[in-house]
Amino acid sequence: MFARIAVDIHLHFYESYDQERFWQALCDNLALGAAERHCENIQLQRMVLLTEATGCDMFSRWAVPGASAPGGFTFSPTDEPYSLALNRLGERLVLIVSGRQIVTAERLEVLTAGVFPAIADRRPLAEVTAELAAAGALAIIPWGAGKWLGRRGRLVERFAPSVSEPAMFLADNPARPAFWPAPRIFRIMELSGKAVLRGSDPLPLPGEEKRAGAFASLLEGEFDPMRPLASLKKILAQNGRVQSLGRRDGMITFFRRQIGLRLRG
Repeated sequence: MFARIAVDIHLHFYESYDQERFWQALCDNLALGAAERHCENIQLQRMVLLTEATGCDMFSRWAVPGASAPGGFTFSPTDEPYSLALNRLGERLVLIVSGRQIVTAERLEVLTAGVFPAIADRRPLAEVTAELAAAGALAIIPWGAGKWLGRRGRLVERFAPSVSEPAMFLADNPARPAFWPAPRIFRIMELSGKAVLRGSDPLPLPGEEKRAGAFASLLEGEFDPMRPLASLKKILAQNGRVQSLGRRDGMITFFRRQIGLRLRG
């Protein structure tokens, strides 16, 4: 079916989160972002790529038959072993795809989802993306405060345009505050026909679960909710238009979150 898809490509869940608040915020934020783009009366699918660090596997807990979450949320399988549907009262609310965050030798992050090779952290960026490409997996390099400055920023600028793999993307997140200009490489990639994706990237701080889904991408195309990742990859490969959902942090929020991270240690 033809649909619009609101997708958060960089979603973390931390054990400290209030799970009911997390799922409710995710549903509400994706719906609100789409409504601001006047998608209320158009078939809308909500979707996330769950980003888990090495050693974490919340997805497997939710994939257990009969698994549920506080607030009346339940999980059901799709036709993909690495994706689930989040439901409530018989209504499918969000499609969840299992994913991973890989930290490279250069201390950059690479996100992937679905079926992907077992890649250890601390390997060079070029090796990580090459292995993901060989497996047909997504490779998404998200912006990070401080990570795209100086030497590492220049590395991303040199590396990203040189990669021909169709499933390699850059991504933005709300932690790049409104006063912080977009990296030049975003524009370069968009001019070459490569979408810049977006994800909420909530932090392991109190109350951050309410930010789930608050910064996302809006795409459109043929979509099978029983095969969400395959559908997403096909739409991305067609180089269609990607719109931004949500807003980036203001100055006060940016500094408050950064201080919170540093105090956490």
